[in-house]
Amino acid sequence: MTSGTRAIDPARFARDRSRVTGLLAVDQLPRLADLLFSREGVVSYSVEGDTSANGQPMLRIRLSGDLAVSCQRCLDCLPLHLDVQRELVLVAAAAGVDPLQDEDDDTDAIPSTDALDLHDLLEQEIVLSVPMAPRHPESACGIQAADEKSGDAGSPFSALARFKRPQN
Repeated sequence: MTSGTRAIDPARFARDRSRVTGLLAVDQLPRLADLLFSREGVVSYSVEGDTSANGQPMLRIRLSGDLAVSCQRCLDCLPLHLDVQRELVLVAAAAGVDPLQDEDDDTDAIPSTDALDLHDLLEQEIVLSVPMAPRHPESACGIQAADEKSGDAGSPFSALARFKRPQN
């Protein structure tokens, strides 16, 4: 983080309407490593404190950057542009209370703590923004091109059909 701020008091951060911006090097995000084709690049971020419509403290997060993930079809490099905007409402962990009962469906909540590690929160948001099974469009995928070259565009099980015994 370029600002040097790593841990914040999230309620105070929101109440003071504080703001922090910076860059995260992709190679410094260990939870993201397994999802990547290449660990090069940076993600820019902005975190702003604010108050929700119900008066609850909240954080507005913006992430932007380019990642190189692995296509789950051909296992080749797939460029992925991140442009994420999230709002996280800070809620007390009280049993039996729905902290977002009056908020809209797009609002997410996190438990309010005395200290919040921004680096960890931002890394988690980046991981959540990567698709579960990223793939090239079929027309641009390397596996599709290989199938067209070999002339075998059918099912991978079609070769097994000739071993099937006739029914008597």
